[in-house]
Amino acid sequence: MAVKHFDTLVVGSGFASTFFLHEYLKWAPETERVVVLERGLINNATPGKNYAEAKGMPFHKTMINLNPSKVWVQRLGFGGGTCWTGNSPRMHPNDFRTASLYGRGEDWPFQYSELEPYYCDAEDLMGISGGETSVFPRSRPYPLPPHRLNGLDREFAKKYPGLHFAMPCARPSAPGSGRAVCCSNGICESCPVAAKFQVDFHMRAVYADPRVTLITEANVVQLDIQNGQVVGALYESAGEQHRVTCDLAAVGAHGIMSPFILLKSGLTDPALGRYLNEQIAISVDVLLDGVKNYDGSTITTGYGAMKLDGEFRRDHPGFLVENWNLPWLRAERGRWQERGYFKLVFEELPQERNYVAISDVDPSKPAVNYVDNSDYGKTAFAMADSFVAELLSGMPVESYKVEVPETLDGEAHIQGTTRMGTDPATSVVDANQVHHKVRNLLCLGSGVFTTCPAANPTLTLSALSLRAARKLKGQASPV
Repeated sequence: MAVKHFDTLVVGSGFASTFFLHEYLKWAPETERVVVLERGLINNATPGKNYAEAKGMPFHKTMINLNPSKVWVQRLGFGGGTCWTGNSPRMHPNDFRTASLYGRGEDWPFQYSELEPYYCDAEDLMGISGGETSVFPRSRPYPLPPHRLNGLDREFAKKYPGLHFAMPCARPSAPGSGRAVCCSNGICESCPVAAKFQVDFHMRAVYADPRVTLITEANVVQLDIQNGQVVGALYESAGEQHRVTCDLAAVGAHGIMSPFILLKSGLTDPALGRYLNEQIAISVDVLLDGVKNYDGSTITTGYGAMKLDGEFRRDHPGFLVENWNLPWLRAERGRWQERGYFKLVFEELPQERNYVAISDVDPSKPAVNYVDNSDYGKTAFAMADSFVAELLSGMPVESYKVEVPETLDGEAHIQGTTRMGTDPATSVVDANQVHHKVRNLLCLGSGVFTTCPAANPTLTLSALSLRAARKLKGQASPV
């Protein structure tokens, strides 16, 4: 088998890998040779075409789910999962130190202030629409103005001034991003105008760089680790095995496939594949009293931080309010718009018992076992009615229905399986996302999250990737 050598090997082409490469290529020499191994296909979707069809590889067929009541949502293809709607809030500053403040979870190996400038850079790259708020301290303004709130948002904002505001998102509210303005049709996966930021549409320049070789339909079997260093990788394509060698490796294949590849490579870190997590969500359907709703300018218009942070987190999880603008109309003549829908998205405590492993039945696939939510997380279900009653008290609401999921539902986020930290007994990578023992190996993506905050992960993992690349630049040698 012919073997090609590259300076840098990157596994996966999603947000984590692409933002890392975007920054890495700024300072890499002109002679640098990078190979990106992507398991999926090039996305041939065009605006308005069914995005799932264009991806062409069902995620559920690539894994063995040991608990079918827990559904994992992901896609494989150039540009990564990219199955998001574009919501891009930051983590709350106190999310980075919940152990110190509230005795829950673990502290991240750095604080909000360390990541803040990288948040700004990621927001600029994505063209985020958002407004100023004291909830997330900022050193620079958002690149685009906030979206227009809807009727229910405005009622929340009246009751909770400063704590309910426009959802920061990668769906343009105005010209200026180089993309179309969001048309608010509510079907983000097949956006007819390609407004939502996507790696496969809007960061192809990274892969057009002559230093980068992109190989699709390349299923990475394992990394070749010798004497504590990654020296290459074995991958399959079109029924044949291929091998590449490298000096530096970065794995960004999302929170299920990344730990699986590392386990297949012989790594035995105690935390590797463990602490699999995602947020818990509860939906609320509201009938409004005289308030006309659905006049916002995008799919998810409002972000509520009323119960995002506080001493109560010692006893129950914090949550954000995610207010939707999809027109679920009221079935009553003359009052079609007097209805609302929002979600409470709760943080969760990662549990060691929830894991990714090599399947005993088919070692070519990961076995995923999400046993259960934490007892801390389950208080969200027990207290849901009281949370909603408090939120809506005094507002123009006729009635509401709290919809608690009957299964281990989630938010289509896969986190925690290659977590960062200072202790190799409870984490896989250090604060710079470098493996504790294999020092020329980086892990990218939401797998490195130390905790499970309420915020959507894409902005944070993208900022982390920018930071990881810059930290490499600051070293005399990447190893």
